[in-house]
Amino acid sequence: MNCERCGIDASLTHRDVDGFAYYLCEACLRGWDAVRSSSPDAADESRSPAR
Repeated sequence: MNCERCGIDASLTHRDVDGFAYYLCEACLRGWDAVRSSSPDAADESRSPAR
């Protein structure tokens, strides 16, 4: 089965992302979990200059 984000053929895991169901590979899943686990109160140097 192909990852719905990057398209590679791999073992996938189901995740709800922004209210939508996706099947993601391990790499995309780690990337999504990293985004979701980042704190909104993170230090300014870790944030993007575009706010």
